[in-house]
Amino acid sequence: MRPLFYCPMKKPLQKNNGVALVAVVLMSALLIALYLRFMSNAGLLARIDARQDAILQMRLAARGAVDFAISLLGSDKGLGDAYTETWKTATEGTFNNPLKIGVASCAVRVVDESGKALVNKVDAVFLTKLFDFYNLGIAESFSIVGEELDIGGPARLAQRISDYIDDDDAPRSLGGETSLYLQHGLLPPRNGPMQDIRELMNIPGITRDLFIASGTRPGLEDLLTVQGDGRININTAHEGVLRAVPGLPQTYGKERLDQYYEGLLAARPFMALAGYTNFIVKFDWRIQKDYTNKFMSASSWFRIIATAQVGSAIRSAEALVFREVDGKCRILRYTEVP
Repeated sequence: MRPLFYCPMKKPLQKNNGVALVAVVLMSALLIALYLRFMSNAGLLARIDARQDAILQMRLAARGAVDFAISLLGSDKGLGDAYTETWKTATEGTFNNPLKIGVASCAVRVVDESGKALVNKVDAVFLTKLFDFYNLGIAESFSIVGEELDIGGPARLAQRISDYIDDDDAPRSLGGETSLYLQHGLLPPRNGPMQDIRELMNIPGITRDLFIASGTRPGLEDLLTVQGDGRININTAHEGVLRAVPGLPQTYGKERLDQYYEGLLAARPFMALAGYTNFIVKFDWRIQKDYTNKFMSASSWFRIIATAQVGSAIRSAEALVFREVDGKCRILRYTEVP
């Protein structure tokens, strides 16, 4: 006889227990997955926040480095500008001993735009002479044998720049107008004054290698500018720029020209134009004012390039600065480079 309260276990109940156990395991796995996902997202957000903070630190530091350079330019009350002055030597020193602004290490460089030739005013003869001095040019493909022809490279470079700027669509013998640009899949030339020296990169054949310096050889951006009135700072100009300026007596042969430029470079800097005038009088009083008036000793236009680094991340800023006669500096253009 069975006990009064006997109740046998049924197999369906065992099955329900198994289902419940599986559910608990799945729920635990889901919670763990959600936790890990949350922690992963939290870590990602933390890394994003840290990167954004580093970017902000670098942006502020780069601007601080620019302000440092501007303060040096503004405090210079001399009658001339040369690369031997504090605004140049102190900023160049930051490449060996970086400025510490916040958590960022900063370096800054000041470039005198008046030490370059005004590209919108010089002619193809001037440019050819300049490029030939530094062996800068555009090689032309020689279709018959499939090789590049280097002959006439400086003249080709000069004439393409001149064709880009002039107001007609008739190409020079080694230059290029609309048809050449369309052939390379480029927009037509401006046929007007350049607004930014980086427009040189729009010209067929001008590569980044030509545009920027390489070793001791300057690039196009070091020799040409779109800023200023066309007068060149005799203290900061590259030798090739000085040699390209026309106006010395036509009776000068190579030896006499070399004597002039060697003496000029040795006598620099002239911290006032009177010093340059005295040099001219001593060297050859017959040199005309039409030539000497193409130069100046004090500058107004400067380009400031600053870099800020936090860890392995780097951010750059570039400012175009105009300095008034009283030393007050105005930033005309400020650009950040990620």
